[in-house]
Amino acid sequence: MKRLSILLAGSALAISAQAVNWVKVSESGSGSVFSIDLDSIESSDISIIDEKDVENITVSILRTYPKDKDADKDDSKEEKNSIDHSEQQLLISCKDASYYRRAFVNYDAEGKVTKSWQSEKPILTTKDFKVTTPKTVGRTVIEQSCKDYEQDEEQ
Repeated sequence: MKRLSILLAGSALAISAQAVNWVKVSESGSGSVFSIDLDSIESSDISIIDEKDVENITVSILRTYPKDKDADKDDSKEEKNSIDHSEQQLLISCKDASYYRRAFVNYDAEGKVTKSWQSEKPILTTKDFKVTTPKTVGRTVIEQSCKDYEQDEEQ
């Protein structure tokens, strides 16, 4: 069952693996770097049942975690932070700067999958979306994704 979930989440993020054009968007206070794949931003055909006239977009996000400074000094093989980076696929509503996480895959420093997940919800409502707070990393990622989508649509 675990392999199946890894395959499903991996297939949801397959687009980002093939069309990678990562652009750094923000850095958190803890040192995590957030990037978006410009080539993955596209209009979504997923309907939100209680909001018919809103165009949503999908985007792939890369979060690179800061390296553990004590990991090199520690002789034990167990690392404090086993996640090196995480790829996520978000469904974004530019209307209210909200998002729904559709899938994620976490990787260790060797590139091995440590955890994955894919949404199994067949129907979404606006209650499934998380509204981002202004002046946060989440809001910055959403706003940049929407801006890049709009610029691409104008060309």
